[in-house]
Amino acid sequence: MVKMVVFDLDGTLINSLTDLAISVNYGLKLNRLEEKPVENYKTYVGNGREMLIRRAMGDAWTDHELFEKVKADYDRHYAVHCNDHTAAYDGCAEMLEKLAQKGIKTGVLSNKPDEFVDKMLKKAFPNHKFTQAWGQKPQYKTKPEPDALLALLNMSGVTPEECFYVGDSDVDVFTANNAGIKMAGVSWGFRGKNELMNAGAPFVADTAEELFDYICKFI
Repeated sequence: MVKMVVFDLDGTLINSLTDLAISVNYGLKLNRLEEKPVENYKTYVGNGREMLIRRAMGDAWTDHELFEKVKADYDRHYAVHCNDHTAAYDGCAEMLEKLAQKGIKTGVLSNKPDEFVDKMLKKAFPNHKFTQAWGQKPQYKTKPEPDALLALLNMSGVTPEECFYVGDSDVDVFTANNAGIKMAGVSWGFRGKNELMNAGAPFVADTAEELFDYICKFI
């Protein structure tokens, strides 16, 4: 029986693509590198900040000093502007409320730096209380390694068998599988239904209402 649902953040609960793209492009431009179209960032995100910047920089990332400059410029810009255009996806606030009404705990596990997660959730879901909300913490490997997810569950008093995980990319499918946890994908995020199905997602929801109905089968 599921007692807690843990969500990926970017592309799952919130649409943050524009702000991510603008901040990385800011770092690229300051360092005389080519800015990338916002649409490209759908394939850059998902594996944490360093991989995001590497993908945007292309081969230039191998220059360690240049990489560190771009990353620092990105961090400075994103810290101020991470919520400029970012917003909750349709129906997610209502879905979280319905889970709360059923007594189901909710959590967030993101590969983005931990310092951004709380303030973004407070803007997107000001009326919802998450049991745990983690970004990438230095003591844990990034997803798809299961370490952080299992630690989050342990801190929440929930076993892997009592958890359900939700995400929008193959990274999320692999994370859930590596942790031995039930999961579903969402098609409205950055990567789309085909990537999720090809990675082995047992179900991909097209709306937050569909996702809630599917989760209820395990409650």
